[in-house]
Amino acid sequence: MPETLPASWYCDPAIHRREREAIFARQWWLLGPEADCRDAGGYRADSVCGWPVFVRRGEDGALYGFHNVCRHRAAELLGQGSGWCSALRCPYHGWTYAADGRLESLANFGEDPDLDPRDYGLFPIRVEVWRGLIFVCLDAQGPDLLSWLGRIPQLCEGFPTAPELEYEGEFCVEGDADWKAYCDNTVEAYHLPFVHPRLSKAVSASQLEIVSYDEGRTVVFQVAHQGSDGALRGGQGLWVYRFPGLQLVVGDRAFKAERVESTGPGTLRSLNWMWYGDVSPEDRKASSEWARQIVGEDLAICESAQRNLTAGIYRSGRLSLDRETHVARFQQWVRDALEGIP
Repeated sequence: MPETLPASWYCDPAIHRREREAIFARQWWLLGPEADCRDAGGYRADSVCGWPVFVRRGEDGALYGFHNVCRHRAAELLGQGSGWCSALRCPYHGWTYAADGRLESLANFGEDPDLDPRDYGLFPIRVEVWRGLIFVCLDAQGPDLLSWLGRIPQLCEGFPTAPELEYEGEFCVEGDADWKAYCDNTVEAYHLPFVHPRLSKAVSASQLEIVSYDEGRTVVFQVAHQGSDGALRGGQGLWVYRFPGLQLVVGDRAFKAERVESTGPGTLRSLNWMWYGDVSPEDRKASSEWARQIVGEDLAICESAQRNLTAGIYRSGRLSLDRETHVARFQQWVRDALEGIP
């Protein structure tokens, strides 16, 4: 079994710069629920791995995605979060854009014979929807969303989609741990009894199976819930990770989607959305609080590791042949992605 990634890779600004180019800019990212953009003019704006972006529903019913930057002097067109607007008008100097990104009005800009509005439309990004979730991709040449998801759609068949459940809400957690430390943690069950004692009791250890698909890009925990806590999530379920930053908790009575993204070398953000089926309001509240607790437990132990990854004593470690094969494959994907990127 190979050694872990070098500790420096978890805090080096040069590594983070290479990751933005070689990994983050080329992948699909969960932006949020499609319900945020149900009506014409509805939008969701956010920053994804440092790129401000937004998706908005046009009058024609289509979803349009763009970098959230005015072509005049780079102001953001829309504030972060979800909302509604009748027009895409820059709050800085009033430049106005059509739903498809075309520049429509320059608002008292004056005469400029060399300016062709066709050259100053918004920078587009790709947008697709799966099971009521909006995904965006900055790479115009990459695979479509379903191809990128690989085996996940097939594995999720038979479980309710987000629109078939009732939306409970969202939460965001930010912390001082590198995205790779958090994802190293995600793809192994070795830590469960030590970091998540309550969760461990809610999952049948004898029926827990971890399987990888799509050459290791997708890691799936097949779980059977047990006890009163397990009842909150239903009987059988899946915990799904897709490289580099998508996580799903799929069950008969609950669904959670999570975006894990880098906010810089050694820092991350976890955004989570939750839906429930035939569950009482009290149990939904309890389950939501528990979900946040689990994310907090993961982040706390990753922050502990991050402090030592940064301190300079720990250089690298060894991975278990029995327990950490998926960690090794995740780390190899990182190595392969950065190879040849100066």
